[in-house]
Amino acid sequence: MALLISTNMYKAEEFKRVLSYVAKWKGQVGVEVFPMFHQQIFASLLEGSMDILSHVPISFHGPYYKAEHSALQGSAEYEYTMELVVQTLQYSERLNSRYMVFHHNNCVVRDKERMIRDSCMNYRRVEELFRPSGIPVAVENAGVMDRNNMLLDENEFVSLCQTEKYPVLIDIGHAHANGWNLCNVMERLRGQIVAYHLHNNDGVHDNHRRIEDGTLDFGSFLTWFRKYTPQADLVVEYGMETADDCEGIAEDVEWLLAFENSL
Repeated sequence: MALLISTNMYKAEEFKRVLSYVAKWKGQVGVEVFPMFHQQIFASLLEGSMDILSHVPISFHGPYYKAEHSALQGSAEYEYTMELVVQTLQYSERLNSRYMVFHHNNCVVRDKERMIRDSCMNYRRVEELFRPSGIPVAVENAGVMDRNNMLLDENEFVSLCQTEKYPVLIDIGHAHANGWNLCNVMERLRGQIVAYHLHNNDGVHDNHRRIEDGTLDFGSFLTWFRKYTPQADLVVEYGMETADDCEGIAEDVEWLLAFENSL
């Protein structure tokens, strides 16, 4: 198990703000890099952080902005997505990433059957790119009903992950916003879950708020975590609205470190 902080809460030009947390806990806390290679400044800021990042646990989210894995292979959208994936792979290799996160889709669902078919094929191409480096590609339960971009419901997601034997990352905020039975998902996928994205919300909107700022019972999640997947990584994935609450973020990380030490 490792505890990481996602850079999802920062704009591209703010990337280095995460380094203060790395310094604060001196190797106890790592980083999940949320890549923004679609913005020119991002690569240089990441490059300038490599020495510090090389000493802590690292994972990479897959490209999100300007990326769409349900796009038709050969389309301009698909080709640009894969360009971003290749850039992400290069840094993932250099930092020995623990895994890379994969979304089957980011866009609104309009042709579900086709989107599932094409995104499953696209997953395998991404997996092939990362396999020589020994980096698993972990499928996330992406999308929320409120945004009309939930491609797979609870049973469809679990069944697909089991059938395809995917490594899995469970975003507990997405599961909560979609009304999923989180305990059931964790139990059914217990042997495949490599990590969790941690954040809270009101049960409808994908707010990415602090772990106790919402209606998801975070204490129950930790009980299930301890029972089913104590080896999985925990990734604090807050939104940009939380980025300036440095004291609150630090408080949550300290609490999670204490939980980690109790396992």
